[in-house]
Amino acid sequence: MKSYIDYIIANENFEISINTDIFETNIINLIILLGVLFVVIKNFLTENLTTRKKKIISDIENAETRLADSNKRYVEAQKQWSQMDIILKEINQQMETTKQSVLKLRWDQAKEDLSKKFIVAIEILRNRENKIFNDLIKEVSKKALTRVTRKIKNQLGKIEQSAIIDRKITQIGD
Repeated sequence: MKSYIDYIIANENFEISINTDIFETNIINLIILLGVLFVVIKNFLTENLTTRKKKIISDIENAETRLADSNKRYVEAQKQWSQMDIILKEINQQMETTKQSVLKLRWDQAKEDLSKKFIVAIEILRNRENKIFNDLIKEVSKKALTRVTRKIKNQLGKIEQSAIIDRKITQIGD
């Protein structure tokens, strides 16, 4: 240090000046700056980058785990979907079978009901036919009896008429 002071004293014209050689000063400044940055920031950057690297690796592992879980759930959902598809086909087949059996049952029941109604209608028609026939026979019998009675009144006397009527009444009663 003494030699430096001696140098300053020996040079009376010592001045502090700025070096205007840009190339020379920039290289020195850059080397000093990089050295300071390398020393000062090295630990900080290393810690941050290491922490960041660990976080990225952890996130990737978590994503891979979630992807594997999602794939498992997707495969399980596909299995359930195929099972549901099979079950739906079975249900549709059972519905179709049930529908056909219900329709057949209704058809048989409707046929049976119609058969019963036709039988009842035929019986009603036969009863009406018999009633009409009986009414017709009564009317014909009345008219015939009325005619016979007129003829008998005209041709027979009262005693003969009563004897014939009594005989006919007894025949009808038997």
